[in-house]
Amino acid sequence: MGTWTWLAENPWTLLLVVELVVIFGYVLIERRQPSATLAWLLTVISLPIIGIFLYFVFGRTRMRRQASRRRKLRDRSGAALAKHRYREEGLSESGFDERTEPTVRLAVRMDAIPASKGNDVKVLLNAADAYAAMRESIDSAEKHLHVEFYIWNDDETGRDFRDRLVARARAGVEVRVLVDAFGSSGLPSDFFSPLIDAGGNSAVFSPLSRFRRLFKGGRVDFRNHRKLLIADGVVGYTGGINIGDEYLGKDEAVGMWRDTHMRIEGPAVYGLQRAFLEDWCWASDEARFEVDKYFPRMESNKGNDVVLIVDSGPDRRWWPIYRLHVQAIALARTRIWLTNPYFLPDPVVEEALVTAALRGVDVRVLVPVKNDSRLVALASEALFPTLLDAGVKIYRYGDGFVHAKTLLVDDWLGTIGSANLDTRSFQLNFELNAFAFGSELTGILAENFLADIGQTKPLTEAEVRNVGYGTRLARLLAHLLSPLM
Repeated sequence: MGTWTWLAENPWTLLLVVELVVIFGYVLIERRQPSATLAWLLTVISLPIIGIFLYFVFGRTRMRRQASRRRKLRDRSGAALAKHRYREEGLSESGFDERTEPTVRLAVRMDAIPASKGNDVKVLLNAADAYAAMRESIDSAEKHLHVEFYIWNDDETGRDFRDRLVARARAGVEVRVLVDAFGSSGLPSDFFSPLIDAGGNSAVFSPLSRFRRLFKGGRVDFRNHRKLLIADGVVGYTGGINIGDEYLGKDEAVGMWRDTHMRIEGPAVYGLQRAFLEDWCWASDEARFEVDKYFPRMESNKGNDVVLIVDSGPDRRWWPIYRLHVQAIALARTRIWLTNPYFLPDPVVEEALVTAALRGVDVRVLVPVKNDSRLVALASEALFPTLLDAGVKIYRYGDGFVHAKTLLVDDWLGTIGSANLDTRSFQLNFELNAFAFGSELTGILAENFLADIGQTKPLTEAEVRNVGYGTRLARLLAHLLSPLM
């Protein structure tokens, strides 16, 4: 009797062999938190067939096949940028906080474009302000427009932005639009046809309908969560706001949508442009682009802001945004004020926040009263008792839904971007954050944070602990699953 015949007659033995291959060939060899590894081991062992399927769909943490291709694109843009005098020379000079230079060096070692001086940054506190600024940049663009959003809705706002891009394409401006297949799954298949007819281009990041994406691009839930708009390579936007009516507060179920976006003019826009071009070439299968065309030379005198653009995703080894957050929290001296709708720090970030609070740093966390994911809210609430014991102040935003992703450290560093404070954003999604150094931006973020907490009081120990057994159990179970979220 041959080996294959014997295995065919003994299916459970075959299943055991497959299980062992998955466990030892994939699960254990992945670099992840031990809790996540244990969770996947239990899933594969307790649900053999379903668990193996779920692992190959949702369990892998890297895009190994595509990482090398994206690296080549990054190298090409890096060679072009090396010609520009925008780099971080002088960040160790008198007048700059001594923490800035090593923080920038860390980011550069993880493939970020070096920080640049001379940027003009404007913080946009809601969708109305952000949309007005972006519309102005679209309407005035003369050479090229690169637009990338996780969510783009087929509503009044979505159609208005599309039609403005169509008008610019007809005027001879080169227009590219990239949306995520999952986040923008509600768009009709012909939504961007008017743009194509006008000479523009559109693409979808990791289409859900292609089963091959599971193998070509890794997990089906490796999503592109970035929000970018770059006009002529000199003005750029990023932050937490997508394209749709709901971000203007028109969804009665959600109410007012509190978010934070930013407009950047100056050499830091190079970082936004590079991230877009990498994503575009991957999604559209375009092999090449004219590097010099999209990275025009700029003088570093647009403003006074020092800005560092950091993008991350499953194609990167070091999880750059995650490590920049850990670095910033660890270097805090007086305050750490953070706002995030999906507050699910892993053990390292949690311990960094706890340690900062214990050494006397003013640590404040702002989260929504009502989260659009009850599971995330429960997992987050499981962390509250420990954080409160250490002295962390936790506030809940009750006037609508707070979706901003910001971090403020002392008067030194502030960040605005697309990344949530959870494993999904730090390791699995394609994200982008802008880090700015100096009291100008941090002062604005501090003022906005104080306005957001308004008349609310921090949660008390009684409010956190005096809950029923069922709620406590649900929180613990949700937190147990948090490494998989």
